[in-house]
Amino acid sequence: MMRRQCLFYILFIGFCQGFFSAPSRFVGYTTFHMASSSSTTKGISSYLPADTYNSLPKGDGEVIFLHTMIRSMDLKKTMGFFEAIGLQETRRKESENGRFTLVFMASSPGAPEIEITYNWDPEVFAEPSRSMGHLAYAVDDIYGLCASLQDKGVTILRPPRDGRMAFIKSPDGISVELLQKGTPLEPIEP
Repeated sequence: MMRRQCLFYILFIGFCQGFFSAPSRFVGYTTFHMASSSSTTKGISSYLPADTYNSLPKGDGEVIFLHTMIRSMDLKKTMGFFEAIGLQETRRKESENGRFTLVFMASSPGAPEIEITYNWDPEVFAEPSRSMGHLAYAVDDIYGLCASLQDKGVTILRPPRDGRMAFIKSPDGISVELLQKGTPLEPIEP
C-alpha cells in the first residue's frame, strides 16, 4: 500500500511539474494572468486576468466561466454578507445614466466572480425561484466560518453538523452552500 502511495505521489508531482513548466497553451496563459494581476494574493481558483474577459485569447474554442449576476436591494448589506464568507471586491462600475452600480466580488483576484447589480431606484424582488439553486464555496474551516457568520447575524439554514456542508442565505434571498475543503471535519453534535 505504501509503495502505491509513493508511486502515486511521484506521478502526481511529475504531472504537476510538467503541467506548470512544459510549453502548453495553459502554462503561458496561467503565467500571463499571474503577471497581469494588480494583487499579489492569488488563490487556487484564480485563472482570469484582472480585466477578466478583455485579454483572453481568441480562437481556442474554449468557453470560460466568468461570473454569476445577482441583484441586491441593499448593496452594503449584500457586500457585507459576501465579505463575511471571504470574498473581496475585485472591481466596480457606477453608471449615472443607467442609475446602477455593479460590484464584482471573488475569493481572490482572477477567480470567478459574483456580479452584484444594485439599481439606485428602489425595487421589490419576487422570491427567488427554484430555477436558481445556490452558489457554492469551499472553505478552510466550516465550523469556524459558520460561527463567525452567526456572530454577524447570518442565519445558518443547515448547520455543518457533519463537518462537510452548510447552507446560509444572503440578505437578498440567495441560497449559499458552504463546503469543507478536503476531507470533512469531525462531526459535531447539535
